[in-house]
Amino acid sequence: MRSRRQLFFAILILMSAAGVTFGGLLFSAKKEPTFYCLANHSDDWDTHERSARLLTRVLDLQNDIRAKNEWGDTFTVDDLNAFFIEHLGPKGRLTEALPKGFHSPRIAIDGDRLKIGVKYGEGFWSTVVWVELRVWLVAEETNLAAVEVCNLKAGGLPFGSQSILDKMADIARDSSIDVTWYRNKSNPVGVFRFFAKQPQVTSQVLTLEVKDGRIMIAGRSFQDSPPVTPLATNPAVMP
Repeated sequence: MRSRRQLFFAILILMSAAGVTFGGLLFSAKKEPTFYCLANHSDDWDTHERSARLLTRVLDLQNDIRAKNEWGDTFTVDDLNAFFIEHLGPKGRLTEALPKGFHSPRIAIDGDRLKIGVKYGEGFWSTVVWVELRVWLVAEETNLAAVEVCNLKAGGLPFGSQSILDKMADIARDSSIDVTWYRNKSNPVGVFRFFAKQPQVTSQVLTLEVKDGRIMIAGRSFQDSPPVTPLATNPAVMP
């Protein structure tokens, strides 16, 4: 009888420990990163108006790349989040462009780090998968940018990166950007080549900066003159 009682108590202790562990994991997985929570507070600005202006500017930039010698624009975090709120919510008209089950992306820029969070699922079992990136142009290369994955989590838990990296590459390729992933020490680094589908290089990115709550991009387009060496401030990174 005593041995049965001890076994019973041992089982109870194991079940309690398992419950605490599962509860801790669930709490960590459901914990939304601070930047994601802050990005949802949009009461002080008109998301519809900002979103419409951003869409117009993106279309204008695409036209400028085709028609002008020099082009560029700067996009703020608030403008981008307004667009996400308007069009990429659970029932947004552009949400189907995201992987199935994902919706409501938000971004933040902390120093030179770009943070992107996307919600997966809805209700109690939903979580936010988020990634922290460092982005720079590769020196002495044409239309080549490096993207270092500094952090990747689901809520507060580390998250397996390969499926996310593959999806990032798929989305980039749909926009005429070739992607190759490799590892720099412990972090994955992607090499992104812009305008990859052009038979010959007619457009060149000269500036790509992520800082101070803004993403800045600028470049030039040409027919006869050759590309110039980009003024990259970061060291060259090649696989």
